[in-house]
Amino acid sequence: MNWIQVQTFAQGPHTYVGIEVFLPQKPESGERYPLLMLLHDHGEDRTQWMRQARLERYASREGVALALIDGNQSCFVNSVTGYAWGDYLTKELPEKLAGWFPISERAEDHWVMGVGTGGYGALMAVQNAPDCFAGAAAVNPVLDVSCLYGTDYEPNPGYIFGEKESLEEKGYALTGRFQVPVRIYCDQEHLESARKWAEKGQQVKVEALKTEDLLEEAFGAYVRGGREA
Repeated sequence: MNWIQVQTFAQGPHTYVGIEVFLPQKPESGERYPLLMLLHDHGEDRTQWMRQARLERYASREGVALALIDGNQSCFVNSVTGYAWGDYLTKELPEKLAGWFPISERAEDHWVMGVGTGGYGALMAVQNAPDCFAGAAAVNPVLDVSCLYGTDYEPNPGYIFGEKESLEEKGYALTGRFQVPVRIYCDQEHLESARKWAEKGQQVKVEALKTEDLLEEAFGAYVRGGREA
């Protein structure tokens, strides 16, 4: 695949953002590729997916463009302090990528996938903007960000979400009810809680991961066919 490194100013979060873009090796004239955006976990950056999954192996075979995005430990949501990472992810960035590269502009060709807090961000993206995506996936996602309060999580969760007691009121609670298909991949430690959470949801499927290569296994399964489930 073609690997392009981008450093660009993002209007939503008011900062420069690094992006790794992977495109099929020999794009045909006039062809535009579906897009899968990959979101990293807390304490990581956009290279997490490159280091922990053989992205090119599956994406090249399926003809999918990839965008690995730095989220600056934002959980990829609009913060109470005015940094609009959520708007950047759902609207600003897909439009820019489609303008710069042979990537489809159509929402039905856009998916988002994340791990940990990035998984929470991916699920929030399709919950808040279902018309911008065809679906989402998450690997061991944080399903309730209230668990971040009272821990050593940095930055302080209050800077992102505000007061713990008002998470639902401010729109930071995941409902589990989605308008587009959602796939959650979990190891044994997270599997039971994810299944219980999904029981009250809509359009959610939970899959057990069988190997220690969590991102490799989940990414491969999602790109090969999970996006259509």
